[in-house]
Amino acid sequence: MGESWVPQPVTTFSSVLLWAGLLCLAPAVKSNGPPKALLTLEPPWVNVLREDNVTLKCEGLQTPGHDSTEWFHNGSPISINQESYTIPALNLKDSGEYQCRTEQTSLSNPVRLQVTSDWLLLQVESLVFMEGDSTMLRCHSWKNKLLHKVTYYHNDKALKYAYECFDYIVPQVNYTHSGSYYCAGQMGHVIHISKSVMITVQGGKSSVMKGLIIALILVVVIAVIVAAALYYYKRHKRTASVPDEIGSTVVESSVSYSLLKHTDAPEEEESGRGGYQNYQ
Repeated sequence: MGESWVPQPVTTFSSVLLWAGLLCLAPAVKSNGPPKALLTLEPPWVNVLREDNVTLKCEGLQTPGHDSTEWFHNGSPISINQESYTIPALNLKDSGEYQCRTEQTSLSNPVRLQVTSDWLLLQVESLVFMEGDSTMLRCHSWKNKLLHKVTYYHNDKALKYAYECFDYIVPQVNYTHSGSYYCAGQMGHVIHISKSVMITVQGGKSSVMKGLIIALILVVVIAVIVAAALYYYKRHKRTASVPDEIGSTVVESSVSYSLLKHTDAPEEEESGRGGYQNYQ
């Protein structure tokens, strides 16, 4: 009879969902370029006071005996070719982003150094941390002048007090450690308070695991949808083919009945005529 109905929109929609699920789990495409150089600070503080000193180190592959490290400050090249770059007395103009690269590495991620002029500074190793990282805070005085009666504050709440200046260590940071930090201390008979430093803690390994679990659940749901769509398609295909079979059976039965009826008619007529003659 007619052509069987094919649910193309259902299968097409399922294919789109399946591809979306695969893309969710697809690993990031790795670059074929050289690895990035690694720039570190020593001491590790990203915020410093005027006249402090700092050493920037560039780690990366080098040809033995051939030192060709390149340094950049705010995008401009620095005439230094060594793997370490020391600034003995920092000035305000030394603030900004630093990058480096070696002969066999690409440009490092930028490291931002902030130089300020003040009596007291709360120093941090970074402004952004991943959940689970460890960090240390340091209440630092200008020219390392003697500092005592130090208090660390987080969101205006006192965290730690020490008569002498001890660093404040956080073994594992989490989202509760985000916020504003500052310190207060006494130099001579004068109490100084540092400016606030804003620290942000982002999701770490636990967030990654949650993302993988959600992606896995999404793929399972998509697989169920695809399986249901295929079952729906096959079921309707079978249902659409049944009327054709029934129709052909009815036609064959009708033809057979017509032939039988046509064959029996002459005998009935002859017997009818014979009976009439016998009656006469």
